[in-house]
Amino acid sequence: MKEGWRKERSARKVARWGMLLAMLMLLAACVMGCEKKPAESSEEGTESVSSPEAQSTEPSVDGEGESKPRPNVSSSELYDGFLRGEERVYFDKQNYGYYDSTSETEKTYFPDSNGYLLKELVSRIQTVDGAETSIRVTGVSFVTIDCGNDGEPELCLQVACAGDAWGGVDAYEFVIKNFDGKLQVCHRNVSGYRSYSDVINHYGYVSDGYYWGMGWSSSYGFIDGDGNYHYTFGVTADSGYAWIGGEDALSKAMAEAAENEGEQVFDYFDILEYRFQEWKEGENESEIVKYSCDIYVDGEDARKDTWDMVEKIFTKAGLKLYSEAEIQSMIDQRLQEFGLTRAMSQYENDGMEWKSVDQKDYWPGKVVNVKTTDEFIMALGDNTMIYLEPGTYNLTQWLRDEGGFEKIPRWLFEDEGVNPAGISYTGWDPESWEIIIHRLNNLTIASADPGNPAKIVCESPMARVLAFEKCSYVDINDLVFGHEIEPGHCSGDVLGISDSNGINVKGCDLYGCGAYGLTVYNGNDVSLNDCVIHDCTYGCMNVYGGYASVNNTKFENCKEFTMFSVSSGSLYFYSCNFRNLQGNMAYVGEDGYMGFSDCQFDVSALESLQKNKQYGNQLNIY
Repeated sequence: MKEGWRKERSARKVARWGMLLAMLMLLAACVMGCEKKPAESSEEGTESVSSPEAQSTEPSVDGEGESKPRPNVSSSELYDGFLRGEERVYFDKQNYGYYDSTSETEKTYFPDSNGYLLKELVSRIQTVDGAETSIRVTGVSFVTIDCGNDGEPELCLQVACAGDAWGGVDAYEFVIKNFDGKLQVCHRNVSGYRSYSDVINHYGYVSDGYYWGMGWSSSYGFIDGDGNYHYTFGVTADSGYAWIGGEDALSKAMAEAAENEGEQVFDYFDILEYRFQEWKEGENESEIVKYSCDIYVDGEDARKDTWDMVEKIFTKAGLKLYSEAEIQSMIDQRLQEFGLTRAMSQYENDGMEWKSVDQKDYWPGKVVNVKTTDEFIMALGDNTMIYLEPGTYNLTQWLRDEGGFEKIPRWLFEDEGVNPAGISYTGWDPESWEIIIHRLNNLTIASADPGNPAKIVCESPMARVLAFEKCSYVDINDLVFGHEIEPGHCSGDVLGISDSNGINVKGCDLYGCGAYGLTVYNGNDVSLNDCVIHDCTYGCMNVYGGYASVNNTKFENCKEFTMFSVSSGSLYFYSCNFRNLQGNMAYVGEDGYMGFSDCQFDVSALESLQKNKQYGNQLNIY
């Protein structure tokens, strides 16, 4: 039984990647691409670039737009050109992954034989058909490295993601190399939930890791100066508990030790299995694996006693237990076989300085600067970045005086079919008119000049200034939101978020007399960062289901009822400031939680929180 489990565990190390690759191939069929006219090269070899708007709105993934190799151009110039959106990168180089099948999968997922500009690469990653698998590229960064220490630079590109693809991928990492004037991906890592492989150092030394319930595994290799990947060694760690119950000699020895010594002793160590050659079908693992032990006790005597006990177990099983020094000697020997030094295999303090690519330079959708409310409303859509020039954008006035009722439909809650993704309005009179943004993905709304932020307002006291329904991955940056009415007559919140995920409000000013600064209904991963909520009529924030976090935000001069309420879900505050809040600080429902960490309170706010002892562990101050 134990032997079968061990074979299954060994196969799992490869099978998990097979599952990942299969998911990649399945998702490839879902990815949408848009056509784009090719960028042509001049006779002198200088590539002419289509307009920025054409690049941002019509990324090519269909085989058009090939760049001709230019062998007389330096690697640094080609890399700079790629980051500027002028050069293409290709995925047709073989054997650039840990497993041979990786390159075939990449050709399936990145099929354009004519390569990808930076925006097209981001589009290919990001644009997945269907909101349930929506991905958002949240950042692109790069660094120049020297694989193989041969003096020829390579470009390492990291694409950070948020979304549901491949069980939670959170980053791609590409190593790009110049081959005779043609940029090729020579290695690609994917990191995600319970799996990461994005650790790389200046010399192209790569670490791939995976975690499961009681153990973990890591593989180490390097990319040489020719762009080829080489496996150096791998290690798998499992708790001693994992060995009890098998039929092999080691498992039986473990079981006997547990019976004699007490099972609690297995809390003190993990068994480490090192291999210095890649896994092969049909191999005799007992001849390949070198065993060591990771001990979790304090004090040299305790460590020696535990080591001696484990060593006896291995001796009884007819196996050798190698010391840490012996294993390190084997690792050093393996590195020397490939011409590597121990220093070249280190990850810390290697001097790598990652630089960020401006969002406008990699964003594959529309980038729009607007000056009027009409331009703002009409620009709203999927995969869009909207920058508002300084000024006031009055949504109520736009509905009433600028024909907004004719430009967008009325929101009908009972029939979603009449409300396709986009913008609508609700309310039957001037007291309640409001704009609702619904079912939009990958949207940014920001001030064009953060030093002179744009102001979005409404004049309807019962309306939310702006509402989001069923949206994903929305950034709202450096804006001012509020009601343009006299205080004391307001029942609409400033911002409303419903059934949405990945909503990030940063650097914004939310002011009353809005009833509350922000109300969240079933919002997953809603965050406020570096904001101010002030002068609201009835309180600061409400959460009715979902998860919301607030970071480095000020709450002041709100009054009347409960300042913060969580009927269900979770609300976390980190490094926030609370002062002059005239009302009970907190309400936590039966299925709710509220936590404050490293926050500052004035006397009345702190006293109010401390009086809410009825919530027990549902309300915590750290």
